[in-house]
Amino acid sequence: MSTKFAEVAPRAGRGRGRGRGRRNYQEQQQKLFQEKVVASIPASAVFTQLQEFERRVDATLARKKAEVNEALKSAPRDPRTVRIYVYNTWKEANPAEGEDASWTLHVQGRVLAPHECADGTAGGDYDPETEPKFSEFVRSVEIRLDPAAPPPPAADGAAPAKESDEPIRWDSDKAPADAKPVDGFEVKRVGNTDRKAKILIAVKHEPERYKPKPELSRLLGLDLETRPRLIAALWQYCRLNDLLDKEDATLVSLDDRLRSLFRKGSNGEKESAKFVDLCEMMCAGCLDPAPPVELDYVVRTRGRKNPTHPDCYDLLVDVPGGDKAPHNFVEGIGRDAEIAALDAKIQAGIKKIERHLQRRSYFLGFSHSPVDFINTVVAQQARDIAIVRNDGRKRRLAERRTEFYNKPWVDEAVMQYVTRQSKAGKI
Repeated sequence: MSTKFAEVAPRAGRGRGRGRGRRNYQEQQQKLFQEKVVASIPASAVFTQLQEFERRVDATLARKKAEVNEALKSAPRDPRTVRIYVYNTWKEANPAEGEDASWTLHVQGRVLAPHECADGTAGGDYDPETEPKFSEFVRSVEIRLDPAAPPPPAADGAAPAKESDEPIRWDSDKAPADAKPVDGFEVKRVGNTDRKAKILIAVKHEPERYKPKPELSRLLGLDLETRPRLIAALWQYCRLNDLLDKEDATLVSLDDRLRSLFRKGSNGEKESAKFVDLCEMMCAGCLDPAPPVELDYVVRTRGRKNPTHPDCYDLLVDVPGGDKAPHNFVEGIGRDAEIAALDAKIQAGIKKIERHLQRRSYFLGFSHSPVDFINTVVAQQARDIAIVRNDGRKRRLAERRTEFYNKPWVDEAVMQYVTRQSKAGKI
């Protein structure tokens, strides 16, 4: 008899869903093994609970480590002021060289130093060359000019060229990939008359900011903020007004202001709602994209050519700052050599317990019913012969036992076989 340790439990059947059946079979074997261990060693139940608790702790540590690493990878951002300068220069006509009168509108910007003095000098270690450029904070710039007066007809009677009234627009998304950041934009036109200009600057906020509806803005006291801060403000409103449920903190009692704000949703007639649903409705229907900054300017074609006092506007943006230093403590979590060695010893002990449990179940099955146990072992080994052979044949001869040769037709078959062999001269 082979020394292979047989399992008295029946095998899982073969058929469709073999992968799922294999998993179910493994789960059943694992459950059966745990039940046997608990029955044999009652103290092992505490060890099993400790293992499950350790798995939960490891999963929590891995999740927290991923969250911390993700937060540390993002560059910290500092609030800085971008000063926008708007001015224009003009050039008189030069008939001798065939040049007409023209003007140029300038829209420039720069990041102020953290401690800039009143005279414009920067305090501390401030290097303008390393500071971000103006175009890095702008998503688009659009300049709309009022229609100009039609120019006088030419001397030869030809119709003068009409200037297009289309707005001038620059989009960062349509800029070439290799384009370098710039400190400003210029628009040049021919003419010697004053023009009104409306400048629309779409600021690129990171993270993205949104403008809440007027009702939500009055409720939260915020005008232009990010989604996380708006959600935090909504939670603060619910907490300060004692709207959170005492038993389930995820439920919020809707007061008149919340009910009127979210009346278009599915919770319009309900007394309470989940806070997650309120956040989804707020982000879906109560937030608009941040509006562009509008600047009005009048292009002057008379007066100073190089203005010393341009129109100035200050804009608050978030500038990337700080260094991303290596975080060895976070990376080293879970890499303690002593803990790894103890885990290896625990795994080795578990495998040893499994082997001893198999030997114990083997001998217990033999001691309870030796004949039935041996028949079960022989039947299982007979089924495993096809796998051990590994010859690849799909159809194999059935195993023939002694009763097969005691059938009445066997004698006649043997005589015919011996007769054919003797005629062929083989016997």
